[in-house]
Amino acid sequence: MPINCDIVLAELIQAAPDESANIDSQVAQIEDIQDELEAKNASIRECVTDKARDDLTAYLNDDKLIEIQDQFPEIPGIVGPVYIVYGGTYGTIGYSSGNITDWEFRQNNLVPDPGPPPGPPDPAYYVRYVYTPGEDALIDGWVEDYDFGNDYITHPVGIGAAYGLEPLVAMYEQGKATLLGNQAKIESSIAVFQKYLS
Repeated sequence: MPINCDIVLAELIQAAPDESANIDSQVAQIEDIQDELEAKNASIRECVTDKARDDLTAYLNDDKLIEIQDQFPEIPGIVGPVYIVYGGTYGTIGYSSGNITDWEFRQNNLVPDPGPPPGPPDPAYYVRYVYTPGEDALIDGWVEDYDFGNDYITHPVGIGAAYGLEPLVAMYEQGKATLLGNQAKIESSIAVFQKYLS
């Protein structure tokens, strides 16, 4: 059956404005969904992950520090005071890297390096405490809550679930970009197709 190009092209030209308007409506809906997801993301960050991090930080810098200092008192001229060191991933949000467990309590070693064998040189500091799950219920609670919020924000779409807010926003952004690309092609098709009408 022969194709009647005039009929098909005329139908495409006639449908183009409605299709473009429909895409505008879809893009607006996507942006509304993205705004909702961003509001949830911000709330979980502020009210769960940031709060758990801040509460843990306060506890580590106060009660836990005192506890560790009591276990390992400073000995002037031999060992210094106990202090806490936070690592570079402490308090970060990320599916495989976000945590509030990147910290340890240390104590400076003030004894001079004993030199060559019989014994190895003393390290510059002693690690006095590293987080181990189950040793402190307060720390466990903050870590678990932080991990829950971090996962809620970052869980990739398609790894057993689709609730990760950041991946969902990115997915909707990709869908929006696809729609806008389609819209640009549809709108530009009018002038091209009109040239080929008989």
